Amino acid sequence: MKFNVLLTGVGGEGVLLASAILARAANIEGYEVHGIQLHGLAQRGGSIPTYVRFGDKGGIYSPIIPRGGADLIIGLETIEAARSCYFADKKKTNFLIDTYTVVPVYANLSGVKYPSEKEVEKMIAPFAKSITIVDASRLTKEKLGSALYGNAMAFGVAIGKGLLPLKRKSLENAMAETIPRDMEKNLQAFKMGLEFRG
Repeated sequence: MKFNVLLTGVGGEGVLLASAILARAANIEGYEVHGIQLHGLAQRGGSIPTYVRFGDKGGIYSPIIPRGGADLIIGLETIEAARSCYFADKKKTNFLIDTYTVVPVYANLSGVKYPSEKEVEKMIAPFAKSITIVDASRLTKEKLGSALYGNAMAFGVAIGKGLLPLKRKSLENAMAETIPRDMEKNLQAFKMGLEFRG
């Protein structure tokens, strides 16, 4: 078994932490895990793609996901999800997208029209086996006080919809190990994701 996850978003969203949690969960289940984090622009709200590859021992040789090789793309920002289509294959790639958007300064200043959620979905559709859209950042901000819990909710959605071949308990344990100080709210967000019906 091999499974490739691309997590993408912008600096400040917790993309790097989310990929660490995912890698730890796969490790807890005994999988060999490889990954890479490209975070040169993280401090400026720039694009942050991270690759997490896991599977049976000896089956993964590189941390980089090849073109069309993603099984799951988790877009923690809508446009960043659209930028990741290079890694998608309509036959196998499921997209999980948070509706959170970061409109770049140049778009605001120049009057460039930023794509709507529906336009982004249309861009992605030719590359996707399935697309799940969830207002994770907005819902967790409203119910739990911070949009950062949206990442835990996204993991819950991925587990609940069968998009991620890991056990619920592994994700919960990985969160407890990685972010113990804020475990209660992260578990609440994770549960919100498990219960998501969209």
